[in-house]
Amino acid sequence: MSKVIQRKNHWVTKVSECAVIPDARGELNVELRGGADNGEFAYVGQVRGDAVLYQDGKLCEGELLLEVEGLPVSGLPLYDILTVIKCCKGPVKLKTVRQVYIEYFTSL
Repeated sequence: MSKVIQRKNHWVTKVSECAVIPDARGELNVELRGGADNGEFAYVGQVRGDAVLYQDGKLCEGELLLEVEGLPVSGLPLYDILTVIKCCKGPVKLKTVRQVYIEYFTSL
């Protein structure tokens, strides 16, 4: 008799994308924390919900930042990530994943 193998979803299927429009000062009104200079992956800190302008999608506090404008940012220091964001024209495309998915799937 063969066993039925239950297939687990990979965390990559839980990746979300959003586009945030900078305000008049060029700020996204989203705090970014962590970064390689702190020995961490970059992640989303406080999101000022009333001040953030989304073109598409949405960000949540605690999400890991995977890409900015298609550029993988894991392993980059926070100041480099912020420089990439400041150089963007128009809406900034961000790719993120919730940390609970990473913790769950790496513990399997």
